[in-house]
Amino acid sequence: MTNSNPLVIGGIPAHRWLLRERTRLATDVTQRMALAADGHRWLPFDLTAVVEDNLGALAEVLRRREVPAAPQRRMLEMAVRGAEEGMPPTTLMDVYHLAFAEIWRMMTARAEPGDLPDVLACTELVLAYLHRVTEVVVTAYSDERAEDQDMRYRLASALMSGEPVEGLAARAGVRLASSYLVMTLSMEESTALAVHRMVRELNTFGEGPALTLIDGAGGTVLVPWPGSWEEVEGLVARLSEVGRTAVTAAAGQAAPGEVPEQVRQTREILDVVRWFGRGPGLYRLADILVEYQLTRLTAATPGLAALIAPLDGHPDLLATLETHLRHGRARKLTARALHVHPNTVDYRLRRVAQLTGLDPTDDTDMQRIAAALAATRTPH
Repeated sequence: MTNSNPLVIGGIPAHRWLLRERTRLATDVTQRMALAADGHRWLPFDLTAVVEDNLGALAEVLRRREVPAAPQRRMLEMAVRGAEEGMPPTTLMDVYHLAFAEIWRMMTARAEPGDLPDVLACTELVLAYLHRVTEVVVTAYSDERAEDQDMRYRLASALMSGEPVEGLAARAGVRLASSYLVMTLSMEESTALAVHRMVRELNTFGEGPALTLIDGAGGTVLVPWPGSWEEVEGLVARLSEVGRTAVTAAAGQAAPGEVPEQVRQTREILDVVRWFGRGPGLYRLADILVEYQLTRLTAATPGLAALIAPLDGHPDLLATLETHLRHGRARKLTARALHVHPNTVDYRLRRVAQLTGLDPTDDTDMQRIAAALAATRTPH
């Protein structure tokens, strides 16, 4: 319920003084702000008109002694337009804070000794109105950011699937790059905050914002980038650092029309890296040529897989072979990884030789075993 007694400062109800003087005050405040800060120079609206509108709204707040739940239409329009124009929200808030600080000083400068209770009441209402303005600005910017992010997600998805992207790019305000770094990432389950930090790192790496489809377990990203692979290695290291997780990345480079094929290949590279137990870091096709080829389906694939078919009922022997390969055939490292004694590793390798006729301690036989293991992982 509103209070019917007006707030009086200097012998005049504060709301009437604001309404009567708002045009002059708006001009005066705008001129003073020009001396205090120049951020308003590139605002996408007439600052004097905006200040005058807000003074009218503030006068109503002082008259009713309460801040309305619904935002003033012009206030909302200004916040939305500022967000659409890419103006930093801090700049818009600076405008409001400077304007209301000036108005408060002008209004209270007229106060008489007996006006203190009404001055305090006016101050509380001005602060409450400013709080409401802050809510409106934050909401407008959050909504605009969410819409912008959704458009970027749609653009990323279209690029990766080979759909037409020109219209989407224009609506998202994104200029398509001539070359993209295509990376498929895998990592331990990470928090939303960690993913946000990684996306921020990706956005600062290339020649424009990254297009990302990632979550806490990984995903695929497109970064406008014509640089060197040494820089990408550093990027992957920084992603691990800011995300506080081990990151494995498969990467390639592609023009927009080549992105779908490169996405497919980076996902295959990541699968191969996992199959062969390679550690975290950056991988390109050139880094795993042999492993990649071994996992391709050929006429020899069934025959290779058959070489170790006798081990199908012995998962412990298969696990020992794979771990032995991953650790460079070092028995102590293999034992440590499997949490067994080195003699157990020796025993299992002898059992492999007995069952398959291939000796894991022989270089030639071990090459055939490695090819056979890869063949069992080949998609059919």
